[in-house]
Order: sequence, then structure tokens, then C-alpha cells
Amino acid sequence: MKNNFFKISAILFLWFCITGIQAQTIVWKQLASLPEGYYLGDTVSLNNEIYFAPGRTDTKNTPFFYKFTPKKNQWIKLADIPKPTMNFALAAVNGKIYAIGGDLFKDTNREYNPLTNTWRILEPMPTARQHIDCGVFGNDIFIMGGLTSWKDITKKNEAYNVLSNSWSEKAAIPSLRNNAAVVSLDSLIYVIGGAGTKENIWGDILTVETYNINSNKWVQKNDLPLLLFKPGAVVVNNEIIILGGQTIINGKDDCSKKVFIYKTETDSWLETTPLPAKNVFFGCSSIGNKIYVIGGTVGGNPNWETYTTVYEGEIIVNQAKNK
Repeated sequence: MKNNFFKISAILFLWFCITGIQAQTIVWKQLASLPEGYYLGDTVSLNNEIYFAPGRTDTKNTPFFYKFTPKKNQWIKLADIPKPTMNFALAAVNGKIYAIGGDLFKDTNREYNPLTNTWRILEPMPTARQHIDCGVFGNDIFIMGGLTSWKDITKKNEAYNVLSNSWSEKAAIPSLRNNAAVVSLDSLIYVIGGAGTKENIWGDILTVETYNINSNKWVQKNDLPLLLFKPGAVVVNNEIIILGGQTIINGKDDCSKKVFIYKTETDSWLETTPLPAKNVFFGCSSIGNKIYVIGGTVGGNPNWETYTTVYEGEIIVNQAKNK
């Protein structure tokens, strides 16, 4: 009996060590603020710098485009975006940045060259749409779902190749989807949360699906632990981090400050350190083990007040699970 007891105790101790060794927290600090509050824009990282397309202010759309250098804690205004928009997809591929689609149901494909600080217009997206995000693999940018009108959501999955300046159609996304979080990891593109039901284009959903670049097939994963409309999403240490987003709290539309980590190996979610403030429609990007949350809004409850704040969150891997 004693031997069995000690064996079981040793196994339990080892299990707690293994499960606790990867416990993570996020340490947030505030950085240099934006010149004014922005939301409905997007952010990408390139060469250890962050490029931010703001979307709009409290009162109007803006063509502005900014670069942030974390080492200098400094913002620089760049060349204005042609055919400015919001609710678009932003991607960095081969040293250039692409801003695609957006309000009102645009098909515009814009390319920015950081070396010359100039934009040009390329081959338009076949299916004009907005409230979208994108995944990147190799030289291709994948855009799936999105609104094609104020009544319709498309399931189209279209890929843009930056080398050939051409589009191709891929396997359609199984679910109706807009305002989802989209990230790429290895050969998979994850489409997480957002909204879209047959009855209501704004009906929030928990669905998580992956698109396999190699097989051109979709697979459904475990649902989000919380309804989240347009949360932020980044990949850090080969794990997916989901931040903020609009949700339902106490039966009312509100905004979340929660942060979740998705473990790809176990198809499971865990909750970690929350954002400093509830937020939605913000720019979100990562460099190394740090996450950057830029601008955004309180999310319509009680109003759409915008943020000028910029936060850096450092992922800390603890040696023991927090109690």
C-alpha cells in the first residue's frame, strides 16, 4: 500500500509540474499615445516595427498611416492610404504591406512599399467585401468570409499572390463569418469567432475553423470560451492569443477585456492576464514575445468613445503555475 501511495504521489507531483511549467501571464505597460483616438483599423509588424492603418476617428474616416518603432517608443506619420477605408484586411508579405477591401464593400487592393514610402493600386479582389481579416502563407494572402452587403455574408475564400498580382479561389469557409479574428500558424489559417448566422449577419458565434493550405480543406476546432466579435489576435511562441472583442455581459452588448490562449496541441483554451481596459476594433500585432494593442474603442456601451492609448504586453512564462 505504501509503495502504491508513493507511486501515485510521485505521478501527481510530476503531473502538476508539467501542467504548471507553461503557465503564462502578460505584463502590460503603456507606451507613447496615438495623436488621436482611432478604431476600425488594423496593424501589422514588419522588420521589428509596427505599421498602423487607423480606420477612423470618432467622427470620420481617415487616410492616415503610421509607423511605430518600439525601441524608440516613437510614432511617425507616413504617406496617406489611397482610397481610404475601414474594416479591411492588412497583411505584410515579402517586405511590403497590403490593405485590401473595406467599407463600403470595396474590392481595392493597395500595396505599400516601406523603402519608398509610396502606395500603388493592384489587381482588385474578385469579391468586394468588408469587415474582414486575412491569413498569410508564403506569397499568398487569404481572405475568407466578410460582408458583401448589409444583408449578405459571403463564404468565398480568395487568395492573392503578391508575385503574380493575381487572385485564385480556394475552398469556401463552411460557416457564415464576418468580424472574425484570423491568424496563420504553420500551414493552417485559423478563423476565430466573429458573427454570422442565417437569421442575423450580426449574430455572434463561438466557432473556430482552420483552413489547411496544403490540402485546401477546412476543419472545425473547439469553440471559443466566450462570444467574441472582432477580437484582436496574434501568434506568440507558437500559441494563439485572443484579446478583447465585443461580447455579451449580463445580458447586454458590451466589450471584453479578457485574454485567452489557444493551445494548438490540445485544441484547448485557457484564460490569462486581461487587457488594461475593455477594447474592440483595435490594432493588434506582435514582435517576439511582446503584444501591441493600439487604439480601439469601448465598444458601444455606453458609446463608441475611442482610445489614444497604446499598450505593450510582454508574455512571461512562469516556472510554476500561479495560485
